[in-house]
Amino acid sequence: MGVLREEIVLEILFDSNGYLCGQRVQADGDPISISARYRSLFEHAFRMQASGLVLVHNHPSGNPRPSAQDIAATRRLAAVARAMDIEFHDHVVIGGKHAVSMKRARLMP
Repeated sequence: MGVLREEIVLEILFDSNGYLCGQRVQADGDPISISARYRSLFEHAFRMQASGLVLVHNHPSGNPRPSAQDIAATRRLAAVARAMDIEFHDHVVIGGKHAVSMKRARLMP
């Protein structure tokens, strides 16, 4: 994922027992950005009866540091997830051979 020229988002969904219950790749971005579809993400999570999710996306630049836009979008997604009673476990950004966990970096609630 870290060497792709296009930004993609991987949704990883978990059930209430912590088991994987679904995953999906959204690859409608360009080399600079991707339009996150919040509604689509949560509709998919509900269809899969998910109670938790992890997002992973890449930065084609090779820099895994979350951008200000990544941080803002993650915080908005976390608020929606809370309201929908879905646990947003983490958002991981991959750049080249490196990755940053936004949770571990304390960039998400």
